[in-house]
Amino acid sequence: MTGWDEPSLARLRAAAYRWDGAAGMDVLRDRPLGPVLQYAGDVLVAALEQDVPGAAAMARKCLEELDGRGLPGDAELAGDLSAALGAPRGPEPARVPVDLGALAAALDEPGPHAVDLRTGDVVPADEAGASFTDGLRYEPERWLVLWGEPGGDRGDEDRRRGRARRWLAEHGCRPGPRTL
Repeated sequence: MTGWDEPSLARLRAAAYRWDGAAGMDVLRDRPLGPVLQYAGDVLVAALEQDVPGAAAMARKCLEELDGRGLPGDAELAGDLSAALGAPRGPEPARVPVDLGALAAALDEPGPHAVDLRTGDVVPADEAGASFTDGLRYEPERWLVLWGEPGGDRGDEDRRRGRARRWLAEHGCRPGPRTL
């Protein structure tokens, strides 16, 4: 198979969510990386960290495509891939176990949301203990607060993930594996 059908995309999403490099590599084989670069990069970082055979060659190909494309989040993911390949492009930001899909959805919704830096959960800001009526009161070492932009970039899934990745990087963070 050389294309991306819905079952293949579902398997790739699941591998990225679980930070399962081997499963991600299995679904990436013989398929174009271009339509799924953000997911591909995440599973390849995991695959490199987990010493999955063949990950380095595929990661270099993904890195080349990310560098050539230049969409929001591509430079940040390229930095993560470079670091995983042993050639960091700069300081490594702190990892947050956030689901980039949930973060992208919050960026598209009106009003304040917060990212829990410990769990990666994305919740309405009032659930994070933030009050916007008497000034902001919350634990800044635990939460990142964001204001969604209705009508923002509601492009394809890869672009939305990239936008979320860029937002995290602007706050000194990068996505990492989620745990229960």
